[in-house]
Amino acid sequence: MKLRLGYPDRIVEVDGKVVRVFKGRLVSAPLSEVVGYYLKGEGLLPPAVRDVVPDIVRALLSTGELHSSVLTITEYGHGISS
Repeated sequence: MKLRLGYPDRIVEVDGKVVRVFKGRLVSAPLSEVVGYYLKGEGLLPPAVRDVVPDIVRALLSTGELHSSVLTITEYGHGISS
């Protein structure tokens, strides 16, 4: 799966299991860390990636690429403690 999001000041690309953001310089983060940050609000992500996390997750959910991964993580993260 390859997904590109365009912004006036940056380019965002999800390629397989890596998120790359170019905003003056190229930074990247594992997709699993991006999803974890979205669900838990914690983790170490470059600021350029952190700024677009909601957009990345929303785009992946709308394409159906992330649905099963998010449900699995949510079930483990919230289902066990209930």
